[in-house]
Amino acid sequence: MASTREVLETTIQLEEQSMAIYACFSQRFADNPSLHEFWFSMARDEARHVGALKLVLIVLGLEDRLDRPSPVELQKATIGRLRECVERSSLRSEPPISIEEALQVALDVEETELEDLVGDLLKRIQEKDEYERYLRLLVHDLGELSYMIEQYSQDPALLQRCDALVNRHAETLHRAAGH
Repeated sequence: MASTREVLETTIQLEEQSMAIYACFSQRFADNPSLHEFWFSMARDEARHVGALKLVLIVLGLEDRLDRPSPVELQKATIGRLRECVERSSLRSEPPISIEEALQVALDVEETELEDLVGDLLKRIQEKDEYERYLRLLVHDLGELSYMIEQYSQDPALLQRCDALVNRHAETLHRAAGH
């Protein structure tokens, strides 16, 4: 079983790679203010995830809990799939890329188990409020992604996938909030 340190460091690395993809899109679509702001916002939210996870890493280090077995199981196959998706998405983020392709990349990244892994880590290691805050931001971001897909994509299946993801995370938030 992986240590908490290993799980946190791996998750932080993957979140940083996602942030870099969105920052690249922000620059790629800089000529369109709404697209630039959307992608920059997505990158900023990934940065918040990284910051929250790094804070957990520091606190657990101070409590001498980092080298204990992780409360969240990290399957090699899952991490392999996550890395492959993020790396594939990173390669696809290079110009020239259309807005539809960028939206597809974002949905591919957001559909991975990475967001679930971040949520599970925050839920098991941090206070409940931090987990719920994370879920609220995630649902908001996915709602924004859904809106952008609706505005800029002609692919109804892409919108349907995104809306299903929004609904899944909204239901998780609803349960976490005890409603």
